[in-house]
Amino acid sequence: SSGIQRRVRAKEPDTGERDAPNDYIFKAGQSRRIHAELFKVIDSSDVVIQVLDARDPMGTRSQYLENFLKTEKKHKHLVFILNKCDLVPTWVTKGWIVHLSASVPTLAFHASITKSFGKGALINLLRQFSKLHSDKKQISVGFIGYPNVGKSSIINTLKAKKCCNVAPLAGET
Repeated sequence: SSGIQRRVRAKEPDTGERDAPNDYIFKAGQSRRIHAELFKVIDSSDVVIQVLDARDPMGTRSQYLENFLKTEKKHKHLVFILNKCDLVPTWVTKGWIVHLSASVPTLAFHASITKSFGKGALINLLRQFSKLHSDKKQISVGFIGYPNVGKSSIINTLKAKKCCNVAPLAGET
């Protein structure tokens, strides 16, 4: 006994349920501000678009948020956008679209002000959602996703001009 106390945590029973490795960020103390902003976006949106990177869709996907929306915010519409599809082969994009569309409407997208892909499909999908909310004059769309998946680039593409800053550093928008 050297005077150093060791903390021993009681082993919790294994329920078989696992958090996705990338969802740890929502439990970290330093990201409370981000967590609050994220839920502000979700609360104020009729349609929530989760932007995924086509190079690593499962790594940029948040099961935590999907489960939250399915259980706590059933009236919200969730859509996946598989962004940066120009950086992977077409067959890879098609495979991910088929896989992800089984659970959530999914669109392939290439964000570019001059040569975009998927912009028309996204606008048409949003028009369909607006018909479901005929009681409202307009619907609110929120973009969520991990840093550098292309949220700002998609907004710039939809607006056809640069209105959101794009940066290689997390937390720009």
